[in-house]
Amino acid sequence: MNSDWLFTQTGYDPEDLNGLGNRFMLANGYMGYRGVLEEYGKKQLVALNLGGVYDRNGDKWRETVNAPDPMAITLTRGDQAFSVLKQSPLTHTMTLDCQHAKVSRHTVFQAPEGTVTITSERFLSAAATHYGALQYHVEADFAGDFTLRAGIDHDVWDINGPHLFHYAQTVQDDTFCVFARTGEKCVPIAVWQKQFLDAPAESSIERATTGLFRNYQLHLTANVPVTLTVFFGVSETERDDNAIALAMRGVKASDFATWQAAHEAVWAKWWAQSDIAIDGPVDDQRALRYSLYQLLAIAPHGVADQSIPARGLSGQTYKGAIFWDTEMFMLPFFLATDAETARSLVGYRIRGLQAAKQKAASYGFQGAFYAWESQENGFDATSDFNVTDVFTKRPMRTYFRDKQVHISGAIALSIWQTAQWLNDPKLLLSGGAEVILECARFYLDYVKQGLLDDTIVCDDVIGPDEYHERVNNNAYTNKIIEETWRAALAVIAWLQKQAPTALKTMLDQLHYAALPQLIAASLPKLKQPLVKDGVIAQFDGYFGLEDTTVEAVRSRLLDPREYWGGAYGVASQTQVIKQADVMMMLALFPQDYSPETHQQNYAYYEPRTEHGSSLSWSMYAIEAARLGLGDAAHDFFVKTATVDLTGQSKHWAGSIYIGGTHPAANGGAWLVAMRGFAGMQVRDGQLEFKNQLPPQWRAMRFHVGYHGRHYSVTIKAGQEQPEVEEN
Repeated sequence: MNSDWLFTQTGYDPEDLNGLGNRFMLANGYMGYRGVLEEYGKKQLVALNLGGVYDRNGDKWRETVNAPDPMAITLTRGDQAFSVLKQSPLTHTMTLDCQHAKVSRHTVFQAPEGTVTITSERFLSAAATHYGALQYHVEADFAGDFTLRAGIDHDVWDINGPHLFHYAQTVQDDTFCVFARTGEKCVPIAVWQKQFLDAPAESSIERATTGLFRNYQLHLTANVPVTLTVFFGVSETERDDNAIALAMRGVKASDFATWQAAHEAVWAKWWAQSDIAIDGPVDDQRALRYSLYQLLAIAPHGVADQSIPARGLSGQTYKGAIFWDTEMFMLPFFLATDAETARSLVGYRIRGLQAAKQKAASYGFQGAFYAWESQENGFDATSDFNVTDVFTKRPMRTYFRDKQVHISGAIALSIWQTAQWLNDPKLLLSGGAEVILECARFYLDYVKQGLLDDTIVCDDVIGPDEYHERVNNNAYTNKIIEETWRAALAVIAWLQKQAPTALKTMLDQLHYAALPQLIAASLPKLKQPLVKDGVIAQFDGYFGLEDTTVEAVRSRLLDPREYWGGAYGVASQTQVIKQADVMMMLALFPQDYSPETHQQNYAYYEPRTEHGSSLSWSMYAIEAARLGLGDAAHDFFVKTATVDLTGQSKHWAGSIYIGGTHPAANGGAWLVAMRGFAGMQVRDGQLEFKNQLPPQWRAMRFHVGYHGRHYSVTIKAGQEQPEVEEN
């Protein structure tokens, strides 16, 4: 196996449970399984997370549901448990094979008579996403009697649970099933399992209070391995439940190879479309493929109108909600590699339009105000108290739900970008145009107090930099408003050429007739940011704040888990910012600013940016690449591509756990490679590339789709013109 596709960790660190769970996560778009060991339980953060299935327990935060664990296995001999929870192993390795999307372990334990080796391999099927399988091998270098216990453990880890109630356990034709219902909406969750042991053994079924297990009393012959094969299926509908029950009853031990081959064939197809091969440091290649693996694993392939949560399928963090991360950091990858999935991502937002209009109306506005933390059907799960003060233990009022108005523009622009990239007017006519126009209408209403003035201002917002809340005229937000208005006019003009009759019907039915004129009149009046010595003020009054360093602000912390923002955060009255804000604006709209503006703002803002969000590094990397700062660009690329491999990210906001994987950073790694190092951009309807490779890379090769055409691109160091070939 080519090591460029493998991530292996040697040794066992009991303090690294969160990191292991993220690094070795498996997913298939429907469910995600954290990188845990078979002997783990809820205290070790075992989670089989179900995307799009939500529940609320009492007045706690609403979050996704973790299903019962179908891969719970323990091995004992008398009083000795061969478990990393009970004894330190002689050797231990875990490996994620990104190419084939499977995780394996190899652990050697000491016993009085000799050594015992446990190896396992598991995958969640990409070919049939409700299914997964595991093979667990046991071998001893001595003869002896052992007890192998395997089954479904329903004592699951939850952040704000429990979420599953009314448990029932059944055994039918050697097929196990644990059934439960969620508390809020009584969604039926069923986990089916069937086991095969390749050695004769006495067995018994154990109906434990925490699940359904089979106990095998087996005799091991020295140096002869025994294999337990486990198949399982998960459902949350009666239709899927019946299909899974039938499949489990018919499955055979030999089907493991068949299931795995089908799974790997799907992954081979995905990689053929999306892989980026680099001639450079092997660690860079491995980190980039790891990032792409994470995106491919959590994407809703073949499912209409679904999206990707901000923490993927790694657990319940951030309520399992969809943020602007998806549109700004992940969607571009799928646009270039998987048009069907891209349509699904924006289709989710089109489906959520009514919820966005209801949210806008609840604040007294027309148009569409999209959810900051979006759950099913666009429901906004954002709490008014997102952070807890580490000193008083009291919840702190935050304004993410109320004032992050740039979310609507991110969605509107993503739909417009998708329609243009795919050259797909049907996307606009099937709801996309309505979303864009309703977002434009929302912004007109949000700034309506200034529509009769010479200058239109946008007050009381939060930009990407969340350390400064409720500011006026955030430059990024005003730019997003401007571009949303321009997109609305462009959509109307485009449809006027492509589908004039359908456009007229839509404008009449939705009362948009006056909208174009109002937008056109408002655009030139929208307030532009203050520019001082070439530097764009992040918001009104920014330059009047204390100008200090990130290190100085960090030194003021009394507790490492303090929140830097809010009314009294250590950064809130300083120019130190959480993440790329003005720089994100420049990275997204590079052609609208001079080279000098890019350079001066990079030089000013980078030292003042804490990079407290995993979204930040990729924006700075793209800007550094465009400015010819190859080493800096490479450094930021490494940070964004390895955030889950190193574990060097924030796990707490105040006392709130925010750990999990970082798919936006994974998407950011792709953005750096493509927009940064490959210089990819669309100009006048044409896809262009520019050699901006960092000095550490000698070449990169990739495939990209645009306007229904597919291209192979090679960029080599020292070669000014990239090699572009249409397939």
